[in-house]
Amino acid sequence: MKVLILDMVHGGKVLAKSYLDRGCEVTAVDVYKITPNDILKDIRHMGARVADEVPAEHFDLVAMPCHCPDSFIGAATYGRRIFFSEAVRDMISDRRFRIEITGVKGKTSTCYVLAHILSLTGRKVYLHTSRGMGPYAMGKHFITELKSIAPPMLLTLPKGEYDVMVCEVSLGGSGKADIAGITNLLENYGIARNTRTAESGKKDVLCDGINVVPEAEKGIWDKYGKPLRTYGRRVAVAGKPEFGRPLAVSVAYRGEHAVELRPDYLALQYLDAMDMALEICDAMDVPAETVLEGLRTFPGVPGRGEVSVEGGVRYLRDRNPGVSHMSVERTFSCLKEMGALDDAVLIIDPVSRKVCDKMDKDLIADVAAKYGVPMIVTDGKGSAEDVPEGMKTVIRMFKEGYQ
Repeated sequence: MKVLILDMVHGGKVLAKSYLDRGCEVTAVDVYKITPNDILKDIRHMGARVADEVPAEHFDLVAMPCHCPDSFIGAATYGRRIFFSEAVRDMISDRRFRIEITGVKGKTSTCYVLAHILSLTGRKVYLHTSRGMGPYAMGKHFITELKSIAPPMLLTLPKGEYDVMVCEVSLGGSGKADIAGITNLLENYGIARNTRTAESGKKDVLCDGINVVPEAEKGIWDKYGKPLRTYGRRVAVAGKPEFGRPLAVSVAYRGEHAVELRPDYLALQYLDAMDMALEICDAMDVPAETVLEGLRTFPGVPGRGEVSVEGGVRYLRDRNPGVSHMSVERTFSCLKEMGALDDAVLIIDPVSRKVCDKMDKDLIADVAAKYGVPMIVTDGKGSAEDVPEGMKTVIRMFKEGYQ
C-alpha cells in the first residue's frame, strides 16, 4: 500500500514507522516546515521517502492530523484519507486499562487528579500529559520522557505491568480506551484554516465503553451514538475562598462529605477537573474513603496555579501550553472571588516549547482590561520582568509545554 503522511511534528514519525513495519511504501511530507533535521533523517533511515512538498501522485492512503487543511494534499490523489486519530484506532493493540482525556481546557489537571486518586488504590499508574510522561506514585509524577500529546503518541506508551494508563490527548484519541473523557468544548474554535472545528477532532476519543462529558454538553456529544455519563454535580465550594488558605468544598460521592483542599495551589480552578475525575472514579468503583483522601492530599499540577505569599505580595505562577484569554478569564474570576485582584499585575511570558496553538495577546489584553489588571508581555526568552511598585498580587503565566 502506498501511504502519504502529512505533518511530521505531531506524531508523523511514529505513524511512518508503523506503516513501514506493515510493509507499506511511505512518503512523509513536512508540511509545516518546522521538523528538526535529525527527525527527518531518522524517517529517511527507516526507509520512508521524505519530501518538502506533496508529490503529484496517487496514494492508496493519506494520513494527516485533523488540524491540517485538505488543501495541503495539493495535486495528489488518493483512495482514502484518514486523520491521525483514525490511524491510531486502526493500529493500537495495547490491552492495558487505558483512560484517554481530551477537551479544550482542564485536560492536564483532570489527568493529574485521576492519577493521584488511582495511585492511592494501590494501582500502578502511568501518566502521560503535556508536562511529560512517566509513572505516578506517592503524590509525584516521575517524568522520564517529554513527548507530544498528539494521538500517535498512544502507540509509544512504554512496556510494563501498569494497572492503568492515564493519557492526555490533544485533538481526538484512539476511540479504543476503556474510559474516554472530554473535559469541555468551551470554544468550538476553528482548525484546519477554519475548514473544521475542535469538535470534529475531539469526538474521535469517544469509545464503546465509558465516556464522560460535561452535563451541559451532553447534547453535543449524544449525536455520535456512544454511551455517555455526565459530570458536573459532585464538587462545590463551601464557604468563602481565601488566597493561600485551604479551600473548603462539599463532595457528593457515595454520600455527602466535607473536604479541605490544600492551600498551595489555586484549588478553586481545579473543581471541574476534580468533578470529572470523581465521575470516572465512580465508574471504576473506587471507594469513597480513597477518593476523599485523594482530594485532601492532591498537591496540584506542578507549575500550574502555584500559590505563595512572599514579602507580603501574593504570587500565582502558571506554566501551561493552554495560556489563552479563556484561561486568563478563569484565573481572574477565581482571584476576584477571593478578593485578590486589587493592585494586581499580569505578566505573560510567551515562551513555547513545541506548542502548536498560538497565543492571542490582544484577546488576553481585553480580558485584563475588563478586570482592570495591567498586563506586561516579556520577550519570550524566560527573562525576569520587574514588578511595578505597589502591586499586591503578581500573576505570572508562562505559555509552554509539549502538545
